[in-house]
Parts: sequence; C-alpha cells; structure tokens
Amino acid sequence: MAESFIAWILSAQEKSIITMCENIKIQLITRFEEKRELVIFAMDMQLEIHYLGKKYAIDLKHWTCNCRKWQFNGIPFAHVIAAINHMHLDPAVYCLKYFTVEYFKKAFKTPFAPVPDDIEFTSIYNRIVLPSRTTHLPGRPKKQRRISKTKHLITRPLKYKRCGAEGHNRRTCREPIE
Repeated sequence: MAESFIAWILSAQEKSIITMCENIKIQLITRFEEKRELVIFAMDMQLEIHYLGKKYAIDLKHWTCNCRKWQFNGIPFAHVIAAINHMHLDPAVYCLKYFTVEYFKKAFKTPFAPVPDDIEFTSIYNRIVLPSRTTHLPGRPKKQRRISKTKHLITRPLKYKRCGAEGHNRRTCREPIE
C-alpha cells in the first residue's frame, strides 16, 4: 500500500517540503472528487448514483429522484447533476422554468408601489402584553410513569425444583425434605 502511494506521488517527491505537500493535497483533492460520485447502473435515462455513501435512483426522463429534493425544489442536487453530466447533458435544462432569466424578468415587470418608512403602528405599539394564565396545583406534581410493555406479559408459573410441583416455591412447599 505504501509503495503504491509513493509511486502515485513520485512527481512531488523531488520538490521542497511545502511544494510537495501542496502537490499531494491537489492530487488527493482531485482523487476524492473523481471518486465522489459514481454511476453504478445506467439504463436509458434511469441511473443509480452512489454519492457520499448513499444510493440514489434517478430518472432523467420523468425528472425524479428517490431523495425527492429535486421534485420539491425544482433544482437538481449534486447527485442529480452527476447523473446529468454522466449522460453528457446540460444541467440547466433540468431546472424548472421558474428559475430562468425570462421568468425572473417577468416577476419584476409589473411595477409595485414602494412602502413608506413612516407607517404608524399605534394600535400595535400601545398594547400591553400580559403573561399567559397558568394554574399551579399545590404540592409536588405527580410522576408521569410509562407503563412497561413487559409488565403485562404472561408470566410462567412458579415451580419448585426439589418437589417438582408447580404453583409454589421453597418457602411455601409442604412436602417433607428427603
């Protein structure tokens, strides 16, 4: 293992310590980025991605992912973008139309009136806020006990080893000692 690492950083070994550490850092970062997202299975427009230790099933045809973040937000997340890049497609196509520049311009196309700074909130500021009414009972509060599920299970009957009879123990056994 150490020999393969040394062979991997062979070009950085001949440089000064600071430059060598920087080169190793850059090599490690690029290696981690390459291994970060991994497409395991691809069939038509359905892919399975392993991303940061989790599996994701992505369907680019129906714009769905099993994490459901893409459906809720309308913007593809990193693992979806990894799948889109794997298929050599444009990630901007897979965003909802509401996130385009055209829709942004449409949102601010209609003029709206500015809000003045000197609005009077006299009805709000002049109110006296009282604390909520709470009643405390005298004495120590009762304990909130949780009933155990094992408490209600059927218990096995007592059985005394010496006489072999059920229903009693050593203390209540009436058989003579042999």
